[in-house]
Amino acid sequence: MLQHIKKLLVHNATLIAILVTIAIAILSLTAVPKLNFGFNLKSSDKYLHVFAYFVLSCVWYFSLQEKIKKPIFRYTLISLIILYGIILEVLQGGITSYRTADLYDVLANTTGILLASLLFNKLIKWFNTI
Repeated sequence: MLQHIKKLLVHNATLIAILVTIAIAILSLTAVPKLNFGFNLKSSDKYLHVFAYFVLSCVWYFSLQEKIKKPIFRYTLISLIILYGIILEVLQGGITSYRTADLYDVLANTTGILLASLLFNKLIKWFNTI
């Protein structure tokens, strides 16, 4: 069963990355009700930003894993994902009346991206053991 899931992930990696990218844009630009996970953490939405951009980065790294072995490509991908997050924040402040642009969201997004960059090699080694 795991082998079948792994093959599906490998063969559809780019499609998954595109869908995650679109999902983050939709969630960023629509009115989403406040989610309460019961954690009572200050700035808990920042944790969601870190998680979302960690996942976004991982799916793109996975989709492009042969290319990101080159440092210039890896840094370009990191820069593009950071730019994507910045663009979404600017759009939140400019085209929505129910969202605001927030520099701390950009910092949380960047944290998720950098964490993914640091941990991706370990994640891919684990994935290859399945």
